[in-house]
Amino acid sequence: MTKILVTGSTGNIGSYVVDQLLQKEVTVKAAVRDVKKGKQFFSNSHAEVTAFDFLRPQTYKQALEDVTKIFLMRPPHLSSPEKDMLPFLESAKAAGVEHIVFVSLFGVEKNPFVPHRKIESFIRDLGFNYTFLRPGFFMQNLNTTHRKDLLYRGELFIPAGNAKTNFIDTRDIAACAAVCLTDHGYINKAYTLTGNEAITYYQAASIMSDVLHRDIIYTNPGLLEFRKAFIKRGTPKTFANVMMMLYLMTKLGTAEKVTDEAEKLLGRKPITFRQYVEDHAEFFERR
Repeated sequence: MTKILVTGSTGNIGSYVVDQLLQKEVTVKAAVRDVKKGKQFFSNSHAEVTAFDFLRPQTYKQALEDVTKIFLMRPPHLSSPEKDMLPFLESAKAAGVEHIVFVSLFGVEKNPFVPHRKIESFIRDLGFNYTFLRPGFFMQNLNTTHRKDLLYRGELFIPAGNAKTNFIDTRDIAACAAVCLTDHGYINKAYTLTGNEAITYYQAASIMSDVLHRDIIYTNPGLLEFRKAFIKRGTPKTFANVMMMLYLMTKLGTAEKVTDEAEKLLGRKPITFRQYVEDHAEFFERR
């Protein structure tokens, strides 16, 4: 019997992966750091909640028990893959896990400096069957990481210049992951996932203004100004540095590429940016 461990199970991709797999009648173990909160989160779900933390090896054995496949997310605050994630991958191999679907990074094959590149190498070198999903910019980053800027200041405070971004909805990433986890046709392959169009943040602000019926301005700060502001707001320096570098790459035009790989995996058109904003309007409304 297939049992799938979903890491990041309460996040903006993992939670949808759990839902998608349960709809396919697959047995799911939802990995959480806090079991009490996890059971509350999945109180209306048939998912099996299990304690798990990459930095706590004592949680590995129970989390991996009877697991044959893993949906793998890298927590953003873990910046040293050799120390933070390799021990878990080695334990997973020893436990008999056969297949890992890993949410990697758009353009990772051309960027040797990001943690995702090392994690892909670890997975290959350990001999797992793998599927690498390399998505573009998550639409849901706007209602999580950038929500306060949009909610209280009405601005997209992002240093991407006039470059275009190939946004993708995390619900589509999750649906692609569920397909790859339940169908043998996607073994040892990598997919670059984007929506069907790339837009500038000026266009994104215009769409948000239209849907939300209030002005959203794309302020386009400098890279160092952006980094300084996010650190001042409490973002760890390592994460702020990663964000700054990703937006620098975007500014240089590396996020403009659009593929049809998500559409092929989904069997339908990906969710549009306008549909995302309409579906998440409540996140940007003051109460």
